[in-house]
Amino acid sequence: MRADAGSFRDPSSRVFYDGDRVVRGLSEEAAEIDDRTRQVGLVDRLIDNGFLVENWRVDDVTTPEGVPSAAVVESRRIGLISHPGEWSFPMLRDAALLTLDTNLTALNDGFILKDASAFNVVFDGAHPIVIDVASLDPIENHSVWTAYGQFVDHFLSPLMLEAYTGMPFQSVLSTSIVGFPVSSLDLLLRGRRRYRKGVTTHVRLRSGLEKRAQGMETGERSDVSALSLPASAIESTIRKMRSLVASLESPNVGQWEGYEDALPYRAPEVEAKRAFVERSAGRSQKRGIALDVGANEGLFTRLLAEKFDSVVATDIDAGVSGALYQGLLASESRNVTPLVVDVVNPSPSFGFRGTERRGFSERVKPDMATWLAVVHHLCIGQGVPLPEIVGLIAATSAEAVVEFVHPTDPMVKRISASRPESLDAYGIDEFDALLRRKFEVVEEEAVSPSRTMYH
Repeated sequence: MRADAGSFRDPSSRVFYDGDRVVRGLSEEAAEIDDRTRQVGLVDRLIDNGFLVENWRVDDVTTPEGVPSAAVVESRRIGLISHPGEWSFPMLRDAALLTLDTNLTALNDGFILKDASAFNVVFDGAHPIVIDVASLDPIENHSVWTAYGQFVDHFLSPLMLEAYTGMPFQSVLSTSIVGFPVSSLDLLLRGRRRYRKGVTTHVRLRSGLEKRAQGMETGERSDVSALSLPASAIESTIRKMRSLVASLESPNVGQWEGYEDALPYRAPEVEAKRAFVERSAGRSQKRGIALDVGANEGLFTRLLAEKFDSVVATDIDAGVSGALYQGLLASESRNVTPLVVDVVNPSPSFGFRGTERRGFSERVKPDMATWLAVVHHLCIGQGVPLPEIVGLIAATSAEAVVEFVHPTDPMVKRISASRPESLDAYGIDEFDALLRRKFEVVEEEAVSPSRTMYH
């Protein structure tokens, strides 16, 4: 039994693990509020709407030392906990809309979310869901929407950063517990950008108020905190915020979007590759989690989804990852999560003492990983030597499907055309020997004159 390293910030509600069970100890006050939300049917409504993870009261678990024990709530375990810095633009936007819709539903029953952290949302497959089951609070405890500032920093500010400047938000969120402070965004939205939708109200005005608050005396701060708004005004604010968030679009198009359709390979070659992946996945010793590295638009991700309980589809290109996400929503797929991850520089552990949020490699332990049309990008495009790439593949999962693209391949020639380095160290014989030092090769097949598959 162990407490979750990332849930200490709310002393009234602490997550811990009892084996594979995810449970939360509540203080007396939190337990009373939880009772009220269940009695009015709010918890059930949020679950039925797909807003809140399934959760229920239990009495067969003893809380560990230091965890509140007035009541215990168990939640359905989500297989993958992803972080906001790993999401594409449409994923962060949908997580923001989910947070606002949860608030609007709660307001109808006299409650509101006391927190609006992006870390309270995870993706169950390709569907966002709130996992902080103790974040509901009676509206009478809130004279204003107290989580507004947190919502802006965690959601609106990074979304505006990309929508209004074209700068991807992933790098600024990858190791940030507090989101992207609106004061930092204010420095970037100059010139015509300051007149974009929502900037005056949520960026410039709030940034100015924060600067003013820093110089306030204690009495002035007390006067400000005493301000109150009726619930109808809070609801109106949230609805306007929802309209603003829904209108935001990223101007960025994925560099590799349409790449799969543009490859100069014949249909029989593509089919041979698909058949190889399908055979390999079918004989996999375990069927829990598959990792599709460099998933692009998901041609092989969907094949893995038919064989494994869940699939994590990663790509360094946020545009194609976002396109895959939206395609998955349209298909109602439930077991694929597309993430923006650089496999050679994945999300690290961060937060308090470096343990509050675990790194990608700690959270994702796949039973099988596929590395299709990736090795040549890492070796020639990023300068990672072949021995290091094979070491990375072996460290990632005990079972893998790997595609080697020969130096004669059109794509290798295209990537290497602007590179002064020699391709002498990049060859099929060298790669084959390195693979066999780390793995037992179950099957090998040349699916085209310039591409070889390994399982």
